[in-house]
Amino acid sequence: MDNQTENINNAIDQAKAGRPWKESLFGCFDDIGICFWGFCCPASSFGRNAEKIDGSSCVGCCAAYCVLAHCSLCWVPHFMKRKVLRQKYLLKEEPCHDCLVTAFCGPCAICQEARELKSRGTY
Repeated sequence: MDNQTENINNAIDQAKAGRPWKESLFGCFDDIGICFWGFCCPASSFGRNAEKIDGSSCVGCCAAYCVLAHCSLCWVPHFMKRKVLRQKYLLKEEPCHDCLVTAFCGPCAICQEARELKSRGTY
């Protein structure tokens, strides 16, 4: 009984820690099409990702991203969608907190999320 309890506790700890991402944050050039779209039209790419993540309106998310980009706050909705994506696939919060990733590496994060969705058959 103790061994079974220990196995269950280990499984719970692993689930809390999360799974590693299939795609690297800095692997932007792994898919040139996604890279081009993510860097040239990040708002559109974000909207498309958001739609795939939880069924949000692509146009609505794209518009929110554009409006908030004018006051350097586009990372806020991006941060929230990245968190939903991580929860959906039980992914680790890496390489650092989602807030930092989306605020300072936004285009790379958008590309990573698109590649992650594609690798899981949802893009």
